[in-house]
Amino acid sequence: MEPGSMEPGSVEPGGVEPGGVEPGGMEPGGVEPGGMEPGGMEPGGMEPGGMEPGSVEPGSVEPGSVEPGSMEPGSMEPTSMEPLEMFRDVKPARCVEPARSVEPARCVEPARSVEPARCVEPARSVEPARSVEPARGVEPARGVEPASVDSLKVLYQSCDYIIVDKHWDIRIDSKMWYEKRTVQKQLGLRFPELADPGTYYGFRFCHQLDYSTSGVLCVALNKAAAGRVYHCFKDRRATKVYLALVRGWVEEEMMSLDFSIGENTTEGRTHMMCIQGTDGCENPKPCRTHLTVLEYGAYDGGPVTKVLLQPLTGRTHQLRVHCEAVGHPIVGDYTYSLGADSAPYRMMLHAHLLHLPLQPLPLQAVAPDPFTTPADPRWRPQRCLRTVEGAVETLLEHRAAEERTEREEKERRQREERRKQQEERRKRWRGREESEEQRRMCQQWLSEWTDV
Repeated sequence: MEPGSMEPGSVEPGGVEPGGVEPGGMEPGGVEPGGMEPGGMEPGGMEPGGMEPGSVEPGSVEPGSVEPGSMEPGSMEPTSMEPLEMFRDVKPARCVEPARSVEPARCVEPARSVEPARCVEPARSVEPARSVEPARGVEPARGVEPASVDSLKVLYQSCDYIIVDKHWDIRIDSKMWYEKRTVQKQLGLRFPELADPGTYYGFRFCHQLDYSTSGVLCVALNKAAAGRVYHCFKDRRATKVYLALVRGWVEEEMMSLDFSIGENTTEGRTHMMCIQGTDGCENPKPCRTHLTVLEYGAYDGGPVTKVLLQPLTGRTHQLRVHCEAVGHPIVGDYTYSLGADSAPYRMMLHAHLLHLPLQPLPLQAVAPDPFTTPADPRWRPQRCLRTVEGAVETLLEHRAAEERTEREEKERRQREERRKQQEERRKRWRGREESEEQRRMCQQWLSEWTDV
């Protein structure tokens, strides 16, 4: 083959099927680089001594098809070729070098670089998952990403308290050594200097939230501060407000849920609660929750209602059990749906507000609403009855009026009690009989004054 007898790119990539040409039977340039079977020889692509023994019969090699030194020792008899003829045979071997210019044909291999583009096509099928990516617009709710030990969000901090926005898939604390993601660990990492070595967990949690519930969580930094909050909860003066998405459309815009709740002793339902009258209900206690409808809409195409919940008592799983009892379970409640409601990425229950009437100033914190369309596009509100802010303001005003009434009633009772005590003392003094000694002393006192 004369030098330059093959035009670059005269053979399309993949034009020769593997095994379609016998070794030694190919014309120069008949196969693109990379198209030959093992044992075949790319032009310019074999190092000296790279041919496998027996891949070419002695004498079957055309002039120029083998580079100098590429033949195995002993493949030709020394007497079969004169020195001049050997020299002539070497020259054509240089003809093969232009085949190296075929390597630019490998530049044509962009077709292979296009193949990754085909790999991108499956990404289109993944796009629906991006609809769950509210994470970008969900800074308040922190999206759907899992919690980590360094993802603590602080809502309020003082010398006595830290209030955080608990993530929806993290425990508050744990005695298990292998439990690495807890609010306790988050606080220890963020505020190591505030940890109290005199406590088991290092921090005093003033109340509890379920593992799958997000929102406001109050932490006391000393014993006196913890005691003040404890009395607020004990006397039911603390105001807690939750947001939730519940299955179905709640017909009554406002409901008072009064169901006593006890432990469920049914086999297979440990760590669950149930309402009084249910089989296996043990030691039920009175519970009360106030429900206010905010919006009607759909989640994943199914009807749901966004509600505001105010627990007036503090029982375990109270809100979850009460919503279940009226036929409107909380969306994503895996436990009380017995595993049936597993499609949502979380349980849609969020502690939105906590108000503590401490002295001299009350303490209040709000964790932003995570149940919005930018946060989770699967939630589609259709009809709004009242906004979260408006409902919370109304609730706080009502709560403040109740507190004033309670305070006035308490003062009235105290005044009445003091009046009764004074009356009792007067009655005791009037009814007491004077002894002879008392009368004698009284007469003596009167005579002394008379003599004067």
